Parts: sequence; C-alpha cells; structure tokens
Amino acid sequence: MTTETRRTALRRTMLRLDDRRLPTPHGEFRLHAFRDLADERSAFALSLGPVDGAGPLLARVHSSCVTSECLGGRDCDCAEQLDGALATIARVGRGIVFYLMQEGRGAGLTAKARDRMIVQASGHRLTTFEAYASMGLPPDLRRYDDVARMAALLGLRGPIQLMTNNPEKAEAVARALAEEKLELCGLESIQGPASAFNADYLSAKRASGHALDGVPPGAGSALPEGVRVFDPIVLGGERPRVLTASYRLPVDPERLVASLGAARGGGTDVLWLRLSVVFEASSARESVVLSLPEAVSESLPVGGEDASIGPAPGARAIAAVGRVGTRLSMSVFDRLPTPWARGRAALGRALRRLAVGEEAAIAVDFEPGSDARATLALVDPGSEVRSALEVDPGSEVRSTLEVDPGSEVRSALEVDPGSEVRSTLEVDRDGSPRTTPSAAED
Repeated sequence: MTTETRRTALRRTMLRLDDRRLPTPHGEFRLHAFRDLADERSAFALSLGPVDGAGPLLARVHSSCVTSECLGGRDCDCAEQLDGALATIARVGRGIVFYLMQEGRGAGLTAKARDRMIVQASGHRLTTFEAYASMGLPPDLRRYDDVARMAALLGLRGPIQLMTNNPEKAEAVARALAEEKLELCGLESIQGPASAFNADYLSAKRASGHALDGVPPGAGSALPEGVRVFDPIVLGGERPRVLTASYRLPVDPERLVASLGAARGGGTDVLWLRLSVVFEASSARESVVLSLPEAVSESLPVGGEDASIGPAPGARAIAAVGRVGTRLSMSVFDRLPTPWARGRAALGRALRRLAVGEEAAIAVDFEPGSDARATLALVDPGSEVRSALEVDPGSEVRSTLEVDPGSEVRSALEVDPGSEVRSTLEVDRDGSPRTTPSAAED
C-alpha cells in the first residue's frame, strides 16, 4: 500500500478522490472518482482531452442503468447512449461524461423493476411514466447538483454543449450548473438504436417530449409469457429477504461476453430472462436473480398453482430465487464500455450455461452508490478492497472470478472453508485491474 501523501479538493460536500486511465472501444479516457460525503454516494466522470479550457465543452450527464449496462438488457437505450456519448467525444477529441448513481430515474432499482412489471402486466398499455404515477412517484427524481460540484472540482470553465434528447433534463442541468457559474451553450441529440425490444419505452419517452427519431410504430416485441403484478413477498429461510418485483428482460449474452459495450442493440437474437429483485435485509442491498421464464420448480409457494390462471403471482420468481447456483458481483467497471468489465463477461458465460440448462438461476450483486469500496478500489492500487470479487459473506461462492466447469483454475472458487485464502482486487500502477490470490502463511 502506498504511503505517499497528496492534496485533493473538496467542493461543498463533494470530495475529489483520484483518477486513472480507462480503456474503451473509442480510445483511452480518464476515469475520475468522487464521493458525496453527505449522501454517502459515489459519482464518476469520464474525460478525454483537456476539459478546463475556456471553449465550449461537449458533455453528457448519464444516470446509471444496471439492467442495460451490467446485464445487457435490450428494453431501453441507456447503455447505447453511454457508449454513443463516448464515441462522439472521441470523434471530437475533447469532452466529458458525468456518471451518476441514480438508478430508475432516481427512484432506485426496485421502483424501476416494479415499473417494468406494471407496464408488462398491462400489455404495454401503460407507459413507464404512468407506472411511476401508479406507485405514487413523480416521473423523474434525479438531481444534478453533483454534476456542478464535479465540474467545479475538475476546473471546467467553458460553456457546456449537452448531449441529451430531454428538454426537461437540460433545464434541470442548467439550473444546477448555474450555481457554479457555468452555463449551457446548446444541446446535441444522442440516441441509441431502436428495436422491437425497446420500441414501447422509446415511444413513451417521445410522447413525453423527448426529441427522438426512428422509433418503430406499433407495439414492441411480444413477451414469452404473461406478467402479473404482486406485492413484495417476505421469503422464508435463515436470511431475511424480500422479493420486491419480477419482470421479463431481453438480453444478448454474446455481447456480454464481448464485454466492450459498443454497437449494442439492433439485433434480434436475444435471451428472454425473468429478472427478480431481492432486498437483502441483513446488508440493506438489492440484488437480482436471473432465470429462464419457463423454469418452474415442482412445488410452487404462495398459493401454489391454479389450473385456470397458472402459478400465483410471484411464485415462479420465488422458485428461481431458491435455485440460485452462480452468484456474481458487478464492479464500477462493469457499468462502463471497457474491456475491464470482467463481471459482465462472466455473466455472459453464465447465461450461456443457463440457456442450455446447466444453470437454474444466477444471482447478481451490484456495488451500490452508497458503498465507498467502489470508489476506494480506484484510489489505492495496493488496496485489499475486494469490490469486484466480494460477495455476500454468507454465500458459498467466494468470488466472481469465474472459470468454465472442468477448468484446472480453482484458486478463486474452491477454498477450504477454514482457510484464510481470499481473492483481492489489485490494480496495476497504470490503472488496469488484476486479480491475484493472497493467503496467510500456514
């Protein structure tokens, strides 16, 4: 661990931590890590070229979307917009993307998943915004104060050319930037490819005022099975858990294995999954469980099965949660289009096994924005922070460093329960992550 001391900067409650290089399909960017000390939430920025000049600066303000960025979901265009923003900045040669941990338009993962559950149960007659209203939520809970603080800490001075299709978002960003005496000088359209899988979502955004072109007319892709809404269900067992939502997610496993994130969308070969969100009471975290829609256990809980309507709402999701085999954990790198997205590549391989029946269900944990470990892993190359590898201590899976069945590599997966062997995330001095096993001497 380094003992070198250095100065950093604080703007209101936003602390600037560190930065390092980040390879992407569009060239090498700088990844800057920040921490809001009041909200206890991490934030990031990806920059290319000098960003502190007086001239106009191309920028994108992007909110997290783990379903598309980490899981390869095709029912929105969020990951494509992130990738497209980096590609546009690379063509210009100078710009910045502010990455905020604001899942589900700021309402969180459960609200986002229940939104999709409600929309799908309605046969897409309801929009995402109407689903939020049915839950008593406003259409958008995102805030952009962090953008202004990060911009000030990075020394931004010039006017911002904002990449967005959302006029209301542009106004909200402009108000936040004004607090740091920064201004918007214009808007630039950014749009991912439309497909049958995201057509309903894009149509709802266009109807709400987003400037979108090329959205396919008519209904989107049909679901592989019906979806019904259920209230959160407390699951039995030693670990207190709550099943909060379940819906159908189309993903592309092959692009996850490629793990670059470029040019996603547009294809038709997808794997339809059941995505279930589970709240772990002991850790106060949400995770997702992925399974095939048709997979049903022999005994269905919560009301069993009615021959006329099938299993009770939530029953199949509960069955999937009870059959989890592989458990993976996603780091901040898995949210970004970079070859360092090793958790995302591991998920792609696990989904291949799921598709052929070698897996029953896969659990995925995400480093929450409130967890400092996601940021600290970037800061100290010698740190023993295990952000990309660590899983629930109660789990028998010791790591997300995954190997194919039959592989001779076992160090990260098969450990004597009494051993102090652990996998740690280390980072090379040039910024690239590597995983190395470490063990106490006997």
